[in-house]
Amino acid sequence: MTPLFNLIFRVNMLFLALSGIGHMPIFKRYYIADIPGFGWLAEFHITLTVHYLTAALFLAMVAWLATTRILTKSEDRLTRSAQVKVGLYIAIIASGGLLVIKNLKGIYMPASTITATDLIHLFGAFTLGITALVARVKGWKWNVTNLPPAARG
Repeated sequence: MTPLFNLIFRVNMLFLALSGIGHMPIFKRYYIADIPGFGWLAEFHITLTVHYLTAALFLAMVAWLATTRILTKSEDRLTRSAQVKVGLYIAIIASGGLLVIKNLKGIYMPASTITATDLIHLFGAFTLGITALVARVKGWKWNVTNLPPAARG
């Protein structure tokens, strides 16, 4: 990833997290929305729109990364922490997709399914954040380059 792509991805993830948390009344309840510039966090329709727009950018970026990795036939292996993060990304994308489908007109889902999907989405995002933070602090990388046996030393 280029530094610009990396920056856009991280800023996008920040706004995904902020707008996702903004769906809950936390920012209003704890007066964070009263801080100048943060009032939008207490407005459900604004946070929903921001969440959908940033999710669309996120999906486009993930599709680009996956396509690039497949087309370049990269021989680099993902590290264990990267595999965990990819699994969490998949869970978040799948649960987010189900939540979008649930909001379509004429679609009915049982309350237990909606609750389970909400919790998977919430805890997946929370776990991803913690995992990414730990990986960042520990300096864990995404890829391990496969070296030929003669170059392993």
